[in-house]
Amino acid sequence: MNIDWLELARSEDLVVALDLDGTLVPYAATPDEAVLDDALLELLGRLVELPRATVGVVSGRPRSMLVELARQVPALAIVGEHGAWRTADGVEEDILPPSPELDELEVALRTLVARAPGALLERKRCSICLHWRAVSAASRDVLVTAAETRVEEWLETQPDFERLDGAEILEVRHRAAHKGTALAWLRGRAPVRARAVVLGDDLTDEDMFATLRVADVGVRVGSPGRRTHATAQVADVEEARMLLAWLCAARTRPVGTPPAMITAPVRHDARPGEGFPLLVVSNRLPSDGGGRGREVGGLTSAVEAALTRHHGVWLGWSGRDRDPGLTLTYDDSTAPPRAAFDYPPGWRRTFYGGFCNRALWPLLHCMPGRVHYADEEWRAYVEANRAYANLVASLVSADATIWAQDYHLLLLAQELRRAGHRGRVGLFLHVPFPPRDVLETLPWARPLLGAMLDYDLIGVQTWRAQANLRDSVDGLGLRRPEREPDVRVFPIGIDPDAFASAAGTADAADVAALRAGVGERKLVLGVDRLDYSKGIPERLEAVARLLERFPAWRGQVVFVQVSVPSRADVPEYAELRRRVETLVGRINGTYGEADWVPVRYLYRSYPPGVLAQLYRAADVALVTPLRDGMNLVAKEFVASQDGDDPGVLMLSRFAGAAEEMSDALLTNPYHVDGMAVDLDQALRMEPAERLQRHRALAEVVRARTARTWADDFLGALAEHPLAPRRTRPASWPPPVVAPAAVTAPPPVTPRA
Repeated sequence: MNIDWLELARSEDLVVALDLDGTLVPYAATPDEAVLDDALLELLGRLVELPRATVGVVSGRPRSMLVELARQVPALAIVGEHGAWRTADGVEEDILPPSPELDELEVALRTLVARAPGALLERKRCSICLHWRAVSAASRDVLVTAAETRVEEWLETQPDFERLDGAEILEVRHRAAHKGTALAWLRGRAPVRARAVVLGDDLTDEDMFATLRVADVGVRVGSPGRRTHATAQVADVEEARMLLAWLCAARTRPVGTPPAMITAPVRHDARPGEGFPLLVVSNRLPSDGGGRGREVGGLTSAVEAALTRHHGVWLGWSGRDRDPGLTLTYDDSTAPPRAAFDYPPGWRRTFYGGFCNRALWPLLHCMPGRVHYADEEWRAYVEANRAYANLVASLVSADATIWAQDYHLLLLAQELRRAGHRGRVGLFLHVPFPPRDVLETLPWARPLLGAMLDYDLIGVQTWRAQANLRDSVDGLGLRRPEREPDVRVFPIGIDPDAFASAAGTADAADVAALRAGVGERKLVLGVDRLDYSKGIPERLEAVARLLERFPAWRGQVVFVQVSVPSRADVPEYAELRRRVETLVGRINGTYGEADWVPVRYLYRSYPPGVLAQLYRAADVALVTPLRDGMNLVAKEFVASQDGDDPGVLMLSRFAGAAEEMSDALLTNPYHVDGMAVDLDQALRMEPAERLQRHRALAEVVRARTARTWADDFLGALAEHPLAPRRTRPASWPPPVVAPAAVTAPPPVTPRA
């Protein structure tokens, strides 16, 4: 973009919005050391005196650090805490009330800060910020990893807050407090025709840059390894001040050309001219943890490896909500590149929290009694899928291969076809697919299933899901002569070597403490997201029944349930947490002794390496979902075992993994008495039987990994004909070929 700086400087009306730290003030070890020097105060004083100019500072600093600036430069408009507080014309306003919800997180983070010399925790009205600029390199990784874990757990229960990653900081703030709203307020103080100049340096300033109009200019200060919505760039704080000094001069008297140090940054919308041959699209991008706590799970690693091999890009929601949203942010500093966008206001409630999580999730898990159908949420789902399709079309050519992930995007292929997409489009369902009579409780079953037929390939986890999908298509009489999608089974796997390696390392502090507390007792372990499909209450009832019916186990067994926080803003999940905690209290109150607590409940998450150590420490793993697409905990547990002394996998018959892992001790989570008997059997199992079962299970886990899953799906998608076939077989759907090493059940005969 070519910028006429002289024309901009002499615009009739001008808005100037300025960040402070990293933009006009060099970063310091602590916020208190980042002082506003006399030269900066003099420069700000000159700016506010410019004719027909509205000048404001938009900072993340708290009110206590900005009131002195307001006194020193009275004509300056100031916004603090990213938009939670502001002052202008001598009037102070609290835009948002204090956030007492942050108290719990503050306590947790202060405990971590106390263990890391040099760390600083800054509490504000609506946010909390952890600084580690002064922490030694030896302590930094431990602090940051632990802090990220605590923050992500807390955010699961607080949907009104979001995480920000800055220059050696981690901040959690209220979603309504961001610099985009602050810039809108500054604009409102100027004439509508005013042009804006915005200077900022970090991710929080992108909220201002993203709202700029065509005639505005955003200047990024510094050159971090990321793309930006800014239109110009200067190297550092000194050059930013030089630019503002030139702006003051150019607005008041004839001057020459602008300073030569202004360059063009790498824009968010820049991308290779030929586009990408492959695009993976998911509702949300996996977390990158600001480069520190990056997700390393098997699925994420497998998809990223496939994209890297095929020179592809990953598209998804950023996790943020903004007005108007849907602005694409492209970042090729990662491998593979990522493209993100913000939700528009309301989507989190109606699309994600509504139709996806309160309608499709329980429906697909065969729990029609839990579904919530609302016309508004269906309309949001249609709108969102159309928006995803538009973003896909803006990023790749009409011939690119598209791989959609999961139930959030069932309408995507139809929207892409309507937009003229000619390339192959595949969908993988990570969740189960219900029988037709359950599916038909959905008021929009026919249009939803009909839209799915615009995919070239639909991958499912199990033969049961495939049979249900085939029966639904046939039973509803859907016919698409111009396109014949394949429906195939691709059981997803993990990276078994990573879990085996982590399990064999020295125990983390939490695991060592757990082993010491359990002692010679048997350890039974459950690890799940806190979700009603996982059968956690039923599992606890089975443990209680074990202690009732088999009293010899009292004092001899400890059940540890790790529940990862999930969707706590959905009422059903909050109620589930209360139910689980009540059950834990009841069991411990009934059977516990002074030196023995039968159930330990941990409402938190652990990194994969620590989970692997927990798995190896367990004598029995209870993996007993009421319904699950696959359930990778079962495979992670097997991969983490000591091959000479393995634990026992007790697995629900209704987990997708049960189709492959039939050598596990299969159980029925709906039958509490039966689970208690099965648990007794697992605890008593002889070493020879444990070894025999484990060897068979380990062979399954090693044979089908996350990488082979991705390769198999993309290979099958690449084989699908590009041109629609005009002839149809005698029956729908076409014959399905099972992947290698999966034993097919008897053929399913479609209904007449």
